[in-house]
Amino acid sequence: MIGYTKRKYCAGCDDTDFLSVLSLGEVPLAGVFPLKEELEIENKYPLNLLFCKKCSLVQTDSFIEPQILFEDYRYISSVGLSNHFKEVASILDDGYDVKGKNILEIGCNDGVLLEPLSKLGANVEGVDPAKNIVKLAKDKGLIVYEEYFNDETFGGEEFKDKYDLVLSNNTFAHIPDIQSVVRGVKHVLKPNGDFIFEVHYLQSLIDGKQWDNIYHEHIYYHSITGLDNLFQKYGMTIVDFEEIPIHSGSIRVTVANRNTYKSPKVLDRIELESKTITNVEYLRSYGEDVRNHITNFNNTIKELQKNHTIAGYGASGRANMFCNLTDLNLNIVKFIVDESPERCGRYIANTDIPIVDVETLKNSDVDLLIIFAWNYSKMIIEKTQFKKFKYLVAFPTIQIVDTYKELEGFDSI
Repeated sequence: MIGYTKRKYCAGCDDTDFLSVLSLGEVPLAGVFPLKEELEIENKYPLNLLFCKKCSLVQTDSFIEPQILFEDYRYISSVGLSNHFKEVASILDDGYDVKGKNILEIGCNDGVLLEPLSKLGANVEGVDPAKNIVKLAKDKGLIVYEEYFNDETFGGEEFKDKYDLVLSNNTFAHIPDIQSVVRGVKHVLKPNGDFIFEVHYLQSLIDGKQWDNIYHEHIYYHSITGLDNLFQKYGMTIVDFEEIPIHSGSIRVTVANRNTYKSPKVLDRIELESKTITNVEYLRSYGEDVRNHITNFNNTIKELQKNHTIAGYGASGRANMFCNLTDLNLNIVKFIVDESPERCGRYIANTDIPIVDVETLKNSDVDLLIIFAWNYSKMIIEKTQFKKFKYLVAFPTIQIVDTYKELEGFDSI
């Protein structure tokens, strides 16, 4: 299979003792939204999760070559996340007084975080491999390296001890050679510098049954325990973390470029995780929970189809995975609305479901919306008050509501 590599060793510690956590069969790449003439192109790869019994890193059992995943990347961070990154910039300024600081962001996308940091006086640079996205950042006047970040591409003397801060937001889970990234970060950081990154938290994924957020682009599913083991190997220390609601449950982790004491907060979380997401029996139960959840959704949608005209909202990677792991097809879902012009006119991978703009929804007879971007449910429901819809949200439990206030157990953004 072209561009597909089966994992032989743990990416975090090179061990070979794995527990199989979840098998999802062969599914498309979540970040690929084909044009109509591309629908017949085969785009399916095996997807399974493994838990390393030695270092506790949860990872896919294979990975796709980055060139396939990111050469024509269609995820634009500023669509829906600009306010979040303005807040992140403010938090960083409060903690580090970023004026005059040298800052590098790994996976900077269209520069949505670099822009506000630059306005605060920081000397910012970014690195991202996606040609089309890098162009958007450069058009804003930002310095961006069109490259993959690792200890080879950034291992030269010109980068040694250059940056006060290295940042990474929702990208640290995407890079196959994660140890090379850590070595690269250590090389470019000043001795007293910090690496600050956001990643989806494994505890949130499992507690919320978030199987729609498992895909090839997400190679790793992080815990504090697994991250602690990884950074310790290279003389770095997790000094703080914060749980944040972004992407339906993430952690913002601060890693010091030195050996130092772990805070009680970090030690307490590692102890807590030993009873949950780094516990073998706990992880085994997750696979059965996922299978039951998918079956329940399929049964629910078959009943709803009898009395409703159905569409979706949010053509994200989650939507690609959701449609391919359930019974959804064009006979059930007329189309999926998305606000990104990059995606409109394309299709959900391995289906005939088209991606359309909001105007198409306004002029349709749809009366029930499946919210695929369910972490933005409140915003989507508020934006679609131009017609009376029922809304189906599938996570963490399947709910059908008329208003956002009716959703239970739901505080994500």
